[in-house]
Amino acid sequence: MSEQQISLELDVGYQTAPAVVPELRDEIAATWGLPLGQRVEICFRGGERSAVTGILELLRAPNYPWEPRQSLQLGIAGLIFSSREIDRWTII
Repeated sequence: MSEQQISLELDVGYQTAPAVVPELRDEIAATWGLPLGQRVEICFRGGERSAVTGILELLRAPNYPWEPRQSLQLGIAGLIFSSREIDRWTII
């Protein structure tokens, strides 16, 4: 590479940092009663979406002190949804 060229390293895969450390995620999972970080099938309320399968990720940490009635921003394989949209879940 010449002196006037720089490497942008565009070929390196991009990964986002987790929203919370695993220990905190597990505490949030217990408080909300959700299998965060596990492979699940999520069935949604209403008729827009039926179900999605994958690793349930917490995308943004809730406010502290935690209030289990607060909605969580969750995601599976790029699909973003609220904890209030979940009808039921099954660990796979």
